[in-house]
Amino acid sequence: MQDYTNDAVKAIMADYTPIQVKTLMHDHDEKNFVHHQTTKEIVDFYAEHNEDIHHWLLDDENAFEYYYQAMGAYNLAQAKCTSEKERFQVQNAYLKDVVYIFIATIAYDLAASHDMLDMSMEDVENYQLAKELQHAKTKLTVIDGGKK
Repeated sequence: MQDYTNDAVKAIMADYTPIQVKTLMHDHDEKNFVHHQTTKEIVDFYAEHNEDIHHWLLDDENAFEYYYQAMGAYNLAQAKCTSEKERFQVQNAYLKDVVYIFIATIAYDLAASHDMLDMSMEDVENYQLAKELQHAKTKLTVIDGGKK
């Protein structure tokens, strides 16, 4: 996988484990966006990365269609709002949709770049365990002063 300079992509890569990525490949239920559940988590992520998110979704030909549809639905819903409270609720729903489309797109790219698209969940779990074991061994080597 190429080195991404997009901070939003880096944040998703750091947050989501291979198992969480594989789960998102098969089920886009809200509960599977485990690091972006609350309105605050979603709005904070969007506030920090909105430019990167929008550029990514505009440039990704597969994600663009979903992004475009969400934007159209948002504009229609905003036009029907009769109060600031409704506008705020619609805006938060739109931000969640945009963030989830972005995360799903990154999860797919991660799975593809690590040859996980055709892996079984068991294979992905073994892959993650092997990575965690290697990380633990490296950490122990550092703690032990580099002794072998």
